[in-house]
Amino acid sequence: MEDQALVCLTYWREYRTYFHIASDWEVSEATICCTVHWVENVLVNCGRFRLGGKKSLLTPLKKPKTVAMDVTESPIERPKYGQKRFFSGKQKRHTLKSQFVIDLETLQIICVVNDSGRKHDFKLFIHKSSFSS
Repeated sequence: MEDQALVCLTYWREYRTYFHIASDWEVSEATICCTVHWVENVLVNCGRFRLGGKKSLLTPLKKPKTVAMDVTESPIERPKYGQKRFFSGKQKRHTLKSQFVIDLETLQIICVVNDSGRKHDFKLFIHKSSFSS
């Protein structure tokens, strides 16, 4: 069990390929792949590693005093249909936008909102964020 946790931590921390991790542990790539997927599924199913949606801001256990908000753009492949919706004029490529809201005291991610790359950062805040209500 400890070895499986170490394999997963190695994969997540260093983001090495299954081949290199398998050669270090002297097992097959398939074993490393199955181990990583098994541990990820166990962690997801235990329920302690879930991010709240945008409604989690309305009913927090403790109201955050100070929050930080940032929007980032991640490039994606050119979509086959609906290209105009994902094209970002700022980045000059097709992107997805992600807005993160973080409590500065606990450094906990409070909310994550995703949208197409065409939408302006402030419009994403107004239309998708719970702060606007």
